[in-house]
Amino acid sequence: MHIKDNSLGILFKFLLFFLGGIYLLRLISPFLFKLLISNLIKKSKKKNHSTKETSTDQKKAKPSSSSIGEYIDYEDIE
Repeated sequence: MHIKDNSLGILFKFLLFFLGGIYLLRLISPFLFKLLISNLIKKSKKKNHSTKETSTDQKKAKPSSSSIGEYIDYEDIE
């Protein structure tokens, strides 16, 4: 009979910790979600800003269209 009481106590402690952990997770999850979303938005803005800088640098490095030459459509030439 003593073994049954001990196993019930262990089961009760397990359920108490499990349900308590779920309850705490439900309380904390909105704050964690907000933090995660704000970090993703910051990274996205930083990435967009850096890609815009590189694209403007590439545009500056390209030669002007007048120095490239004329476009020729080879299907029209016979």
